[in-house]
Amino acid sequence: MVASDNFNSGDGTVEDYIVEVNKNGKIVKHWDLKDILNMKDGQSENWVAYDWFHNNSVWYDEKTNSITLSGRHQDAVINIDYDSGKLNWIIGDSTNWSKEYQKYFFKLVGDDFEWQRSQHAAMITPEGYVFIFDNGNNKSKNEDEYVPAEDSYSRGVMYEIDTDNMTIKQIFEYGKERGSDYYSPYISDVDYLDKDHYIIHSGGISYTDGKINNQPAGIAGADELKSITTELENGEVIFEIELPTNNYRVEKMSMYPETNDFALGKTEKVGSLGETEKTSTIGVPLIYKSVDSDYESHDISIKKEEDRLVVSGRFKRGTDVNILLYKNMNILEYDLPVSKRPYTALCVDVFTEEENKNGIVVTKYINDEGLSGKYSIFLEIGGTLYNTGEAVTF
Repeated sequence: MVASDNFNSGDGTVEDYIVEVNKNGKIVKHWDLKDILNMKDGQSENWVAYDWFHNNSVWYDEKTNSITLSGRHQDAVINIDYDSGKLNWIIGDSTNWSKEYQKYFFKLVGDDFEWQRSQHAAMITPEGYVFIFDNGNNKSKNEDEYVPAEDSYSRGVMYEIDTDNMTIKQIFEYGKERGSDYYSPYISDVDYLDKDHYIIHSGGISYTDGKINNQPAGIAGADELKSITTELENGEVIFEIELPTNNYRVEKMSMYPETNDFALGKTEKVGSLGETEKTSTIGVPLIYKSVDSDYESHDISIKKEEDRLVVSGRFKRGTDVNILLYKNMNILEYDLPVSKRPYTALCVDVFTEEENKNGIVVTKYINDEGLSGKYSIFLEIGGTLYNTGEAVTF
C-alpha cells in the first residue's frame, strides 16, 4: 500500500491518493481522498488548494480492515474502510469542519489531553491505540491563538479510542517536557518496537540566526539543522542520537540477520513508471540553433537511466522550457516547468533574491513507456530551439 499522487486526475492536487500494488507491479485498488473528504474543510495554516490534505502516512490495520491516514494540512488523522472507502472516524480538532463531519470526531475523556497538529506517521498499535508524531504547529486553528515556535513543542502521542461510544483518551506522550528544543514543525516519525518500547523521532528541528523556526528549514532559510531520535522503554530514555541534519523518518534495524539460511533468488523487474504526459506531438521539420554560450550558461545535464531520460538545467523564473524528442520528422514535446514544486507538495514557489538572479535547477523525467527507437534531443529555451547534439535510444 502506497501513499501517492495522481498527476493524471486533472485536478492538480497532490498527496491525496492511495494505491494498493501487488507483487507483479499492478495497481489492484485505489482510493482518492477527494471522494471521501471535502477539500476545504479543517484547514490549518499550511493548507493550500493543490495540497489540501498532504497525506504523509498510510497504515493498514488487519483487525478492523481499515486504513489510517495522516492529513497534515487538515490537522486530521482519518480512518477509512478498506472495502468501501467510507470514512470511519477523524482524530483532531473539529474547528473549521462542516456540520456533516462532526459525527466522525471523538469526544474527550480523561485529563491532560491535547489534539495533535500538523502530525506525521499515524499508526495503529497491536493494542489498538493510535500512535502519532504530533508536530504541534501553532497549537490552534485560530490565528489569534497561535503559539510561537519558541513556546511550542513536538511530541509522540498515543490515543486510546472507543469507536462504539466515539470517545478518545490520551494515554502516552513524550516530548512536551523538552520544550522548543524538541520542536519540529515538519517531517518526523514514531515507531512501535514492543509494548512500552517506542522510538520518537523529532526530525525537522531548525534555527535561523539562533532562533527556532516555525516553518520547514528550506522555507525558513535555516542556517542550523538538527534531528533528535529518542528510544524509550517503560517510560525511560535508553538511547538517543542527535544529528546536524533534518531526517524524515527513522527505523531501528538489527546489525545481524534473523536467520543464517538466507539466499537471493532470481530478480525480476515488475511494473512501469507509466507514460510521461506530452505537451504535443508535431510532424514538421525543425529550425534550430547549435549550442552556444547562452545555452551553456544553463548547466544542462542529459542522462539516460534504465527506464527514463533525465534532463536538468538552471533557469530563471518565468522561462518557458521544452524538451523535444525528434525521430522521423515527428516531434514529441514535453514541458519542463521552472518551479520549486513541480513534483512535491511541501516546497512552494518562494524564490530567494539569489534564485531570482541566477535561476534554479529543475529536472524533467521522461519515462520510456510508449517510446521506442532512437530520438534526437532538442531544447527550446525562451523561444529559441537548440540542437543539444545528443540522442537517446529506448
